[in-house]
Amino acid sequence: MSPRGRNVGNLDLPPHVETDKKANGTVYYRYLLPNGQRKSLGKDKYEAIKAAQALNSVLERNPDIVSKILTSVERQQKQLTIPTFAQALTEYENIHLPKKKYAKNTLDIVTSNITKYHDMWDPLYCTDISLLMISEYLKQQTDFQAEKHRSQLIDIWKYFVANGWAPENIAEKTLKPIRPEKVRTRHSNESIDIVKAACPDWLRLAIDLALHSIQRRADLVVMERTSINIKDNTMTVLQHKSLNYDKPVFIEVDMHPELREIVLLCLEHGMKLRCPYLISTRPERITAQIRDAKLHPFAVTEDHLTKQFKKYRDLSGAYDHLEPNQRPSLHDLRALGIYNITQQYGKKYAQALAGHANVKMTDHYLEGHETPKPERISYR
Repeated sequence: MSPRGRNVGNLDLPPHVETDKKANGTVYYRYLLPNGQRKSLGKDKYEAIKAAQALNSVLERNPDIVSKILTSVERQQKQLTIPTFAQALTEYENIHLPKKKYAKNTLDIVTSNITKYHDMWDPLYCTDISLLMISEYLKQQTDFQAEKHRSQLIDIWKYFVANGWAPENIAEKTLKPIRPEKVRTRHSNESIDIVKAACPDWLRLAIDLALHSIQRRADLVVMERTSINIKDNTMTVLQHKSLNYDKPVFIEVDMHPELREIVLLCLEHGMKLRCPYLISTRPERITAQIRDAKLHPFAVTEDHLTKQFKKYRDLSGAYDHLEPNQRPSLHDLRALGIYNITQQYGKKYAQALAGHANVKMTDHYLEGHETPKPERISYR
């Protein structure tokens, strides 16, 4: 907005200053903001001029020549030394991120989050993004999401600081989200029997395979017939969660009787569908998109297995006494399986079958299942 024309008597006033002369001769000064609002500058002409000059400089409305030159030089220096956020984050993605060796699912989440950061801050320079901007963004997330975003932003700014693009890691100064304590509930064998009674055949087999093999869903859905040696009674699994480890977890164990029985049933079911995977089903419809997302037309994806388990778990009514977010999940079958196998075949076998590097992780899964020992109280 161009400054309004001034009277001859007001030529010594800065642009955007108006006068209001009262009947008693007192002159008041007002400043005209870019949005058309007027703010009083009082009746002291000297103070009004100083305030107007400062406002013009801050708002870049006809600033003085020195301010123009300094601002121009500052911008040129920033352009020469500091990349835009878009450039810096792209380098982080292409150079630093591949070194992190994230699992595929984790990498998908990280990449999705980075896309959100691009959308918000791409036009800005790294130094233009403030602690307030990051803090406000984290406040918009759930506690769980905020924890993940904060961790990711700290790593991004760590890379920026290391390259001299930011003076400090402002993401570290944000408050660490406090997640509400998770109410841990466990499956019971009685409840699982109720759930299985409501399931279709293929899902019932999948639940039993998860329970007796104690493998994660990512390993369950890709377990092939070739991983089973019926003659030697062994099962071989390369655990996908460990693929990026220095030493991936590759297990070959003897199958206990219950595991062998369910494996034979899965093999029989798969042979009918001519599917090489132990968990298989004929979908109601097959589109090109569904086919591309699957290893085989009759194979089952991780997401589908989880959703179907949740669906029939709730339909069965086995956990109606719990809130939906407290009901045990498909992954919690692993804990029940570890408990059952520990009780029947010992903790060392359960640890080997689960692929745990140490017994501490096995004990973590056993928490909530073990019956506490009675406390002995002695009185003399």
